[in-house]
Amino acid sequence: MAYKNHWLRRAAIDFDNIYQYYRQAAGEGVAKRRLAKILQATESIEFMPLIGPIDNEFPHTPSYRYLVVMDYRIYYFVEEPNVYIAAIWDCRQGGNVFEKQ
Repeated sequence: MAYKNHWLRRAAIDFDNIYQYYRQAAGEGVAKRRLAKILQATESIEFMPLIGPIDNEFPHTPSYRYLVVMDYRIYYFVEEPNVYIAAIWDCRQGGNVFEKQ
């Protein structure tokens, strides 16, 4: 059974910010390749929603899971039959992904 991905506002903004940064810093081609890898990972979640480990750092509900892609953690949670992409966090930033919501 395939789940359906839904991007929450925060994740969509993170995605756009990644694109804008790499478009300016390294060019359109680099930006598109990085985003393609992120999209590929989110598409895999539709077929294997429990693949990412639960992040115990966030004790609140829903239980956030994550996938690591390049320098990013893609945070999501599952509410059958949906997967909600919650945030994309650059691991090089340090800190807590949900501090700056």
